[in-house]
Amino acid sequence: MAFALPLLLFGFLKPAFAHNKAEVGDLELVGGWGIEPPLIGQLNTIVIQVTTISDDKPVTNAFASASVVVKKGGVQKELALRPAEQAGWYEAEIIPTQLGQYAVAFTGSINQQQVNTQIELEDVEDSKKLNFPEAGSDPGQGIPEGFIEQMRAVLTDLTVQIEDANNSAQDANDVARNAAESASETRGAADRAFMVGIVGVGVGVAGIAIAAIALSRKA
Repeated sequence: MAFALPLLLFGFLKPAFAHNKAEVGDLELVGGWGIEPPLIGQLNTIVIQVTTISDDKPVTNAFASASVVVKKGGVQKELALRPAEQAGWYEAEIIPTQLGQYAVAFTGSINQQQVNTQIELEDVEDSKKLNFPEAGSDPGQGIPEGFIEQMRAVLTDLTVQIEDANNSAQDANDVARNAAESASETRGAADRAFMVGIVGVGVGVAGIAIAAIALSRKA
């Protein structure tokens, strides 16, 4: 039984989140990232907990009459919060695209209490600090730096060469077709000349024969 107490305590341990809170009247608003540390370009969630301070009870349907926006500098976006599995908790998916601090602002009415406040969130960090192994650090692993650009240049050059080859082949085909047409025309002219020659020879032979007959009659 010596291990029972450590196991029991371990079962009640919860991860420590860097969440901040704001108090408005009898309301306590706690907000933070669902995955910490938040990393740029990585899918995350903004989680909000709403409870009453007097009795520490969760507030359900908290944002029916309130607006919640996430802010980064002068830019803001309304959050589509949905209830989480645990009562009083709400969450909205987000992909942070800039480094630095974000904030969640609340305006409107929550549990019949007017609110106009905001909660600052933990800074979004660069994912490079957690990358392992470093991209391009091992020539046998991953894609080396500049490889994609080199391949793009090679493919572009090949495309140009293929287009030039197609154009050259088309030109050669046109030349061959023109040559064939010229040869066909020359052959037709030769055939016509040959026929004219044959006719001429025939006429000549016929003339000689007629002359020979005429001479034989005179004799």
